[in-house]
Amino acid sequence: MTSREQAKNRRRRQITDAARALLRGGDTGFTMRNLAETACVSIATPYNLFGSKQAVMFAVLETDLARYGRELARQDLNGIERLFRAVSLARAGYADDPDYHRAVLFAAYNDGGREYRSLFAGTGHAIWRDMVNAAIEAGQLRPEVDPDVFAATLEHMMFSCVLEWVRGELSLEELELRAHYGFALALLGMCEPPVRSGLETRALEAQQQLAALWTVLPAAQ
Repeated sequence: MTSREQAKNRRRRQITDAARALLRGGDTGFTMRNLAETACVSIATPYNLFGSKQAVMFAVLETDLARYGRELARQDLNGIERLFRAVSLARAGYADDPDYHRAVLFAAYNDGGREYRSLFAGTGHAIWRDMVNAAIEAGQLRPEVDPDVFAATLEHMMFSCVLEWVRGELSLEELELRAHYGFALALLGMCEPPVRSGLETRALEAQQQLAALWTVLPAAQ
């Protein structure tokens, strides 16, 4: 890597670190000028390196996803169980700093467009695709399962629940249960016989917990 590329990457880190600091400080409506001042760079630099505030948010999210992937990799689980743990690990991360995660996710998805589609590519998609691949290799999912297509389906299922939580329409408890229930049902359609009973049990347990949760209609957390 040339010294110019190193300097460019350093400035990118300065800007994403500044965005994270502003969001953690409660400044969710910051401008690109505020961001440049916090990062100690010129006002033109964030535009030159990222193009838009939304793109900066995606870069912040990408860094967070990479950290999440490393934490998930440390979990002593294989195959299908890792998919369910991924949901629970995400819930725990959101619970640690809900305001920050809501701010990043809202800023990232709110404007839609092509950048929004990148939520289902790059680091995030690779994490889910690798887990699906591992389940296929472990003989838990049928070999004809397309890892990219199946992973993207699980991602959309998970992210629809996350967005409802971001909007304050869903508690973290319900987010986790709904994702687990949806995952279990999707996996049942493509699983190998030895894991079917376990998935059916998981689906029924999540269904029962959701039914009980909905009787009390809890406020979003």
